[in-house]
Amino acid sequence: MSMVARQGPSPFDAIRKEGPAGEFWSARDLQPLMGYARWNDFLRAIERATSSAANTGHDVELLFRASPEKETGGRPRMNYQLSRLAAYLIAMNGDPNKVEVAAAQAYFAAMTRQAEVLPAPAAPREITAAAGPVPYREQAEILSILRPVLPEAYATATGKVIMARVMGERPELEASETPLYASTFLAEKGHKPKTVAKFQSGFGSRVSNRYFKVHGRRPGKIPGPAGSRIDSVAFYTEDDRPILEQVYAEIADLIDDFEGGGQMRMSA
Repeated sequence: MSMVARQGPSPFDAIRKEGPAGEFWSARDLQPLMGYARWNDFLRAIERATSSAANTGHDVELLFRASPEKETGGRPRMNYQLSRLAAYLIAMNGDPNKVEVAAAQAYFAAMTRQAEVLPAPAAPREITAAAGPVPYREQAEILSILRPVLPEAYATATGKVIMARVMGERPELEASETPLYASTFLAEKGHKPKTVAKFQSGFGSRVSNRYFKVHGRRPGKIPGPAGSRIDSVAFYTEDDRPILEQVYAEIADLIDDFEGGGQMRMSA
């Protein structure tokens, strides 16, 4: 069974631990959940993640705390206590062909999103160095590392949201920065979740092809809503709405027929 579609509590929640420095994940516990049978193979993903953190000026030793484990006889085996950011970077640097890696990416992306929607602090004075790590600071760290591979509009919008919430303000986004997904577009049209799940892939493919014709390139991808889970999905903005409206007009009758009991198929 694909872990991406697993229902109920996440296995990544089950291995989450608390220590003097706060929450962490054991690298040895994370290894099998990301589909790695051998530690040395998983270690390569850890090394790529530490390089990403170091190249952007982060304290690698703080994010990836060395934690050798004592065993009966022989040398202690290596392990790490991973911060949320460290675990997220490992997931992003894991084998993209493993469904377990996709599950890890979805989980830590969802945790970041959950932190985003926490209530804003009452006043800027509460966000101080003495206050210790806060969700907004961690989001900013993740954004600074991933910015080179994110769509510019998404990175800019996310930065504005983080800054506004730190300041206790409402973020103001331009049309070119406001995210728009194929699935949410279909839901906005009043279609039922079953219909959205049925058509979002074909509709998304058509929109991507039309976007390519207009811009000469494919849309960027980010973690976003894909049915009942989070996956890597095409990222559009409100500026792209005319493209989605144009494609939707071409298949509206097909969708209406499906909701009316028909079984017509839509080709990409």
